[in-house]
Amino acid sequence: MVIRMNEELQNQFMALDVYNQQVDKLKEELSNIDMMIMELLRSIESMEGLKSSKEILLPLGAGAFIKAEAQNPEKIVLSVGVDVLLEKNVDDVIVDFQKSVEELEKTKELVNNQIQKTNQEIVKLRSELEKRAAAIEQRSAQMKPKTN
Repeated sequence: MVIRMNEELQNQFMALDVYNQQVDKLKEELSNIDMMIMELLRSIESMEGLKSSKEILLPLGAGAFIKAEAQNPEKIVLSVGVDVLLEKNVDDVIVDFQKSVEELEKTKELVNNQIQKTNQEIVKLRSELEKRAAAIEQRSAQMKPKTN
């Protein structure tokens, strides 16, 4: 009986560890989603800016840029795969990017819900483990011979 109880405790501690790892991974995923949203919003802002000015900054790398003038600011060239480029109207790209932001926000909500559910399981499991630990301590105290 004691061995079975120890195995159950070990399994619960392992489950607790797995839940904590899941929460960490989900938080990492949230961070990635936030970065994608920020990148899309910056791109939308840049494309909106093309409507009022043809001047753009082209990245050269390592934080260096060069000022340039867009020859055809109404058209955007998108990378849609390895070595595959697609030219689209700027307004269509903005709409596509806005839809992508909306989808990412929905995904973010799902991930947050999963984090909440997993955290609830962690709280529940910790409570069970605390009760079991208290019961074990109580049994240990009862088994000790009393010295007077």
